Amino acid sequence: VSDFSPTDTVLRNTALTSSSPERGVSHTDLEEVLLLDAEEGPSPSIRAMETTCYSKYTELYAPIVAENQEDSSSEEGSTHSQRDAEMQQLSVSEVIANLALQIDRHSVSRFNICRSDIWDGAVRGFKRSTFSAEKDLLVKFSDDGGRLEDGLDTGGPKREFLSLLMKRLNQRPIFDGPENRRYLVYNSTAIREDEYGLAGKMISVSIVHGGPGPNFLSEDLVNHISGHSSFSASIGDITDEEMGKVLQQ
Repeated sequence: VSDFSPTDTVLRNTALTSSSPERGVSHTDLEEVLLLDAEEGPSPSIRAMETTCYSKYTELYAPIVAENQEDSSSEEGSTHSQRDAEMQQLSVSEVIANLALQIDRHSVSRFNICRSDIWDGAVRGFKRSTFSAEKDLLVKFSDDGGRLEDGLDTGGPKREFLSLLMKRLNQRPIFDGPENRRYLVYNSTAIREDEYGLAGKMISVSIVHGGPGPNFLSEDLVNHISGHSSFSASIGDITDEEMGKVLQQ
């Protein structure tokens, strides 16, 4: 009885009086009672009880959610720290060896290289939509007439191509300085053609796929790229004569 308000009782009594006591309550009367109850909604006491229960629920549950989120964040942070520590413990040769193990030997990125223009063939090969650094390299050399050289690529043509590519890269306008210690320089055309990014891709592919590294780079440039602060360049590294004279003065 305590669950119903006086209004509910009046509505039910009104509905019951419209039917004969002997025949009972009709279906129409019951539908009217249910509709009237639904329109009025829960009583204020029920709404207050629901609000109180929900507040207690959120007060109890919210700290648990926050604690779980903090635990998840701390676990992710510790995982990243552990990975960074593991990477720092690896030597350069171990990192390269691990990357080489990821090469898919069952799929290839194709390079058709004309010996008279190594650079052009390399750029076309690296810019192909099918190129992937994780695929093996299949290199075919051809002469100026487009005739392919005989023989299968069992690794020799690939290594030769990567060696020739590093020599051509040394001569690109994005580098300047003495022949055996080159520095990166600004070149607007190279920026438009994304040659700086392409050079980085070529160097990394050559190293991981068994080719030579960029042995022509200055030690100071390598230290700067790798995050070391040591720098011992001399005026002799500057190829611009006017700039060199100004610095000497």
